[in-house]
Amino acid sequence: MPTELTSLLKEPEIGEGPRRLAYPDLLRDLSRQVLEGCPRYDYRGKSADEVRARLAKVRRTLKRRLGLSLGVLPPEPTAVAERPAVQYDGFSIRPVVIQRGSDWHITAHLYVPDGLEKPAPAVLHVHGHSYEGKSTPFYARRCRGLARRGFVVLFVDFPEAGERKGTGHALWYPVLARMTVQGIMVEDNRAALSYLAGLDFVDARRIGVTGSSGGGNQTTFLSALDTRVAASAPCNAPTMISDHCNFGSGAYCHCEAVPGLVGAGIEYHDLLAAAAPRGVRVFAGVRDPLFPIVGARHAVEQAAAAHAALGSKLGCTLEEHYCGHECPADFRQGVYRFFETALKRRGDLPGHEDEGEEVDMNDPQLRALPERPAKSHTIADLFRMKLYAVEPRRPSPGDINRLLGRRPEAAQARVLVRIENAYWSRVLLETGDGAVLPTLVRKAGNGPMHLVIADGGKQQALKRFGGRRPAAALDWRGQGETAPPKDEWYQRAVHYTCTGGEPLVGGRVNDIIAAAAWLREEGYRLGKLVAYGGEASLIALLAALVDAELPPVEVHGLLRTFQDAPGLVGQVHYTAWVPGLAALTDIPQMLDALGERVTVKRWLTPGAEPPREGYT
Repeated sequence: MPTELTSLLKEPEIGEGPRRLAYPDLLRDLSRQVLEGCPRYDYRGKSADEVRARLAKVRRTLKRRLGLSLGVLPPEPTAVAERPAVQYDGFSIRPVVIQRGSDWHITAHLYVPDGLEKPAPAVLHVHGHSYEGKSTPFYARRCRGLARRGFVVLFVDFPEAGERKGTGHALWYPVLARMTVQGIMVEDNRAALSYLAGLDFVDARRIGVTGSSGGGNQTTFLSALDTRVAASAPCNAPTMISDHCNFGSGAYCHCEAVPGLVGAGIEYHDLLAAAAPRGVRVFAGVRDPLFPIVGARHAVEQAAAAHAALGSKLGCTLEEHYCGHECPADFRQGVYRFFETALKRRGDLPGHEDEGEEVDMNDPQLRALPERPAKSHTIADLFRMKLYAVEPRRPSPGDINRLLGRRPEAAQARVLVRIENAYWSRVLLETGDGAVLPTLVRKAGNGPMHLVIADGGKQQALKRFGGRRPAAALDWRGQGETAPPKDEWYQRAVHYTCTGGEPLVGGRVNDIIAAAAWLREEGYRLGKLVAYGGEASLIALLAALVDAELPPVEVHGLLRTFQDAPGLVGQVHYTAWVPGLAALTDIPQMLDALGERVTVKRWLTPGAEPPREGYT
């Protein structure tokens, strides 16, 4: 068996040795293709009635895709605990714990300006991916700046940040149960908004929301869905998702990707438009490598047309600053000016122009939870609670195909390159949707041809299969010889394809089916489909469920139930999780549907749950 497959995409020049395959952009190209195929609504030239009807649909779709109203936690605060306020120059900070149910704790800081004599405007501050949360100095600086200008500010920790450490955050397995981390955060932020609006020194009609990076995305989602938000200032985040794919760098966190959203025709300009007629000002850095300015311009231009149609006074505008993925002083001053225009009225506190002195955010007096609660839910707990209410059933091929977003024409293969000798065939296949599959066929030996796959690619699959039996192994899209140079592109591809309604795992199922069909066309009699590893085993099951012509399946490394998913982080790569699959069925029901067509040789054993699953 060859130890290294010579490239089939670029053969060496005469006298040169073998080269590794060079298609590092395959996942990027396939992601672009998925997003470019999604519909996009144009608000320009539309009447007010047309825009209202469109935005009503956007909000309905957004609620469904976010997985709101999960039923596992109350949507409103069930208890609030406030600790003594700590006084600073011009304002105080009061640590607060907002509970949803008995064991889900939202920790926060409430900034209150000195000298309030009547209900004041307020701002809910949400944060991005600094896991210090509300204690992060550069976030706290902005809260001080707002408080010293006369705004009441509530700054909440997101799950896993600050005093919520251990809750879990950058996790993808919740989508199995139609849960999203963004949806959990939206409901947390809505509960925080309810607390803020209920304070007797806050004018509930004048509450804004702001946040940067991941907090900018939270700001946008919350403002699209909750009409109590009077004005919003999302920073360092709004950009068209397709432009993020084409021009941006770095992956979204798992919390920022919403499966099926773009596939349902909802792009980022729709999210900004959904806040209309309430004012929105997007703040962006011209040199931001993560969220490209060109995408921010496209999103705001389109959303502005919707705001104009609905007679928005402040509209949807873009304020650009010459900076990267950061919020320098002039950037923050722009946010302050926007909220003063949008929320302040005659008689409100004039406040101070400066942001005051730095505060020691590690002061024990500022802890909302001096002692960790005896019991505190994690996202893993919410996931399992959601699945406890599900009655899994035997899935039909149609059920699975819908979840995978499969296009039957993609499960076809043609030969691009073939190199033969008496014992091996080195073949480069191309699927109907343009994925290339480096494939190695071992012709030596007697008996039927077995198709083998493994989490580590074709070389690992053949090594584990061993022996001298005829076998064919392939690298599915983005694996082995078509793997991206950086792991972040697995995460990016998962997000873009899932958001576009064609999950990466669906494409990989097509790859297996296409390779098997090609082997049959070559005249081989297929013996078994053999899978090694957690992802390969699940993909093999899914492929067999949707294609009755596949040979019997033998899996080495299958999870027993989707309820074990939190404990299998690291054993089953997140690229294997199919949005909504666990809300439909479970592994026992999938095995029952396959009957004698499947044999399980090894089960996976759950271990300790790491706090993160992705790279953010």
